[in-house]
Amino acid sequence: MSKETKFLSTALCLLQGKYDKGTRERALVDDMTPERLLSLIREVRTAQGLTNVRDAKLPEYREEVGVPQFQGISCTAGLHVRTIKENGAGTPAEVKLFRLLPGETPENFNRVNGRITMSRFMTDLDGKLDCVIPEGRYVVEVSKGSEYVILRDSFTVEEKESVSKDYTLHRFIDLSSLGWYAGDLHHHSVYSSPAYGGTDDVRESAEEVACSMRAAGLTFGALSDHHNVYNHAVWRKQQTPDFLPIVSKEISTSNGHVLSLGVDEDVIYRIPSDEDRNEGALRREFYRIVRQIKDDQGLAQLNHPRDLQTSISWNPSMYDMIDIFDTMEIWNGSNPMMAGSTNDRAYRLWLRLLSQDRFIPATTGSDTHNIHANDYAVFMDELMDFRKELAVRQRELTIAFPEEIACYALIFDEVLPILEKWAETNLSSGGVRTYIHDPDACGAAAPGNQEEVLTALRRGHSFLTNDPILIPSIHDFLPGSHIKRSRESDQLEMEIRLYSNTPLEKVSVHTPDGVLLTRALDSDKAGRDLSATGNPAWYDYSFRAELPVGDAHYVFVTAMSDCTAMAISNPFILDPN
Repeated sequence: MSKETKFLSTALCLLQGKYDKGTRERALVDDMTPERLLSLIREVRTAQGLTNVRDAKLPEYREEVGVPQFQGISCTAGLHVRTIKENGAGTPAEVKLFRLLPGETPENFNRVNGRITMSRFMTDLDGKLDCVIPEGRYVVEVSKGSEYVILRDSFTVEEKESVSKDYTLHRFIDLSSLGWYAGDLHHHSVYSSPAYGGTDDVRESAEEVACSMRAAGLTFGALSDHHNVYNHAVWRKQQTPDFLPIVSKEISTSNGHVLSLGVDEDVIYRIPSDEDRNEGALRREFYRIVRQIKDDQGLAQLNHPRDLQTSISWNPSMYDMIDIFDTMEIWNGSNPMMAGSTNDRAYRLWLRLLSQDRFIPATTGSDTHNIHANDYAVFMDELMDFRKELAVRQRELTIAFPEEIACYALIFDEVLPILEKWAETNLSSGGVRTYIHDPDACGAAAPGNQEEVLTALRRGHSFLTNDPILIPSIHDFLPGSHIKRSRESDQLEMEIRLYSNTPLEKVSVHTPDGVLLTRALDSDKAGRDLSATGNPAWYDYSFRAELPVGDAHYVFVTAMSDCTAMAISNPFILDPN
């Protein structure tokens, strides 16, 4: 599936999540396909004599150059950045540059401006970045995952000049002191590309992926390439005192993708020949590969079980055997967690399993194929150019393509702004991450070893996030734990530790009957304002609550503002006394 088709498919899914069945809008969206929408854009552009965005009337796309973050924009200025910890030591960090458009200033800048202008860089292991960029005015965001404040700055650089910037990162909470560690369980590299027998357009080396993960504040990560295990040796070499590499492979089947975590051997799903292809044979092969993974002390995970592509989505007819997997990726970084999305469908599958007392611990994975996070920058420009052309030729195009134009109107008005914000905020390494609790490593900079990470994942001692830190506990028990309810009371006291480097709006507690508690979050009262030191704010929303759980057999917690800042805990399993 092309990036353009993927983007439009996601937009259609989000529209399905916004409109109820039976409405005119829902009927329109249900009948539409991303191929029809993309075909219209291509037809309009062909009529204009444009074959792709670099032929558009945008002078910055005229020159082909080799800086991937800027996709063809002429780079004639220099940028030198150093990121350091508070003790003065250099450290990898994310550096996001937003090149200001005409009329924008650092004071009025809003990343939702109709163009994906973000370019993602990383400082190296010594905290240094030296690169060339286009001349212009920039807003800068420097960050290092959930535990650090986000630094914001701006600068102007002229052609053939350079600018130097030093940033000191403030870690407002050190979760390793509590035994919590963040990781990415689903990431690709050049070993998934045709150069190594794969099919994906991925160019980054294992070394570049490791730096990208560390820049995102991760302390462990799995390099889960398709089709082979060629990356294992070089991936192991990326281990440092503050980063633990996990060997992995994403196994392709005809009915979904299976993640083999922590296994050295190349586990291969043998797709039966046409004459032997039946559901029984497919089931037996799933049982075989999962057994092989577990026999090798690995973890078998089902990835993106509700993907739109049948070949990489779990077959609903095999729903009864889904429990063979140790964990399930319910939040894939290639699309947002919003109503209607494939992530939302996976989340609802997970809830359905929980309601049947079938607890499969949930995980996330960024599924990154491009650490620069500019997957949709060119297509967003193409969409905006099409929108301008549509304004000029509205009557003509509406007569010729009434359903497509009506659907594009919904996309432009209802979902494109949040998709733009999401693409500039959450794509790339660690854009979604899984925090695990490893008590044996408590206080160390990274988890102790691969086995400890896999054990925490199997037990569900974890939470899922794209930024907020969410650690609920009940009588010192963590998510994934079995807790016996009291015979005398249906009340449970829960402590919710909730921290964030961006404002959140609400936290909710869920049981099989739905939302048990929702608390609106007041940033003004709950925040810790560090502006006096030159740093942005971070927020401590932690609280305790008495929960009337009744006879509920599980409870879990979510926190969020929108799809770019949210977290989900694994459940507590409540057993009768």
